[in-house]
Amino acid sequence: MTRTRVGLIGAALAFLVASGEARTVVPPNLVCKLPRGSARLPATARHGLVQHLRQYAAVELATRRQRARARHVLEQLESAAKRESWRDVRAAERAGYDTTTTRPRRHGDRRVFFFHAERREEPRGPSVLDFRRPKALIYANAPGRVLVLVGAMWSTRDGVRGPTPAGSIMRWHSHVVCKEGRKRGLKPPASGVCPPGSRLTQGASEMLHVWFTNDLRSAFAVNAPRPELCRAGLLTGEPCSRR
Repeated sequence: MTRTRVGLIGAALAFLVASGEARTVVPPNLVCKLPRGSARLPATARHGLVQHLRQYAAVELATRRQRARARHVLEQLESAAKRESWRDVRAAERAGYDTTTTRPRRHGDRRVFFFHAERREEPRGPSVLDFRRPKALIYANAPGRVLVLVGAMWSTRDGVRGPTPAGSIMRWHSHVVCKEGRKRGLKPPASGVCPPGSRLTQGASEMLHVWFTNDLRSAFAVNAPRPELCRAGLLTGEPCSRR
């Protein structure tokens, strides 16, 4: 396939994802590309590569019903976190979440990592959006602090598009991964060259993040909304002073 043809197909796929017409995320052997001259998908996009979607939800473009649904989602999640004591990593572990952090921290490293404590594999319910049972709990792993609950994540099966009852407030993202057959895609190495037997492609599953902030715009941010997490008191110290 020529470079020109790849670019044209990528542009078409980006348009379909943005318009909501594509039935799958992307063919398994092609990394979706934006149309020439575009840095991001439109604010109305509900699906796309994580680096193509805008960080914050365009709440002002949602209908009153969609905003009400988004608030309901956030309220359900906050209630579940309180009821199940997810802020206590021991309680989260008892609920089936793997809270063992394995990312090493070098001496003097003051960065905040966002650790996804995934739930052990179990039969899925009728909906991927069970806000009482996220696929993963997200904890801020800051130097010198215990893990702090900051959000949750849901994921779809390969090839399935996530539901968006809250319109474009609720946006599902995918990642570029190294994929081998039916195995779960892995984060590409720094070199960008996948290990033998795997290939660089857009992951076929989608993910949704919801954060424990005090407003819908940041609660449905694609990546961790650090300024709002600082204002909510979930991040403190040096990470917040450098905003």
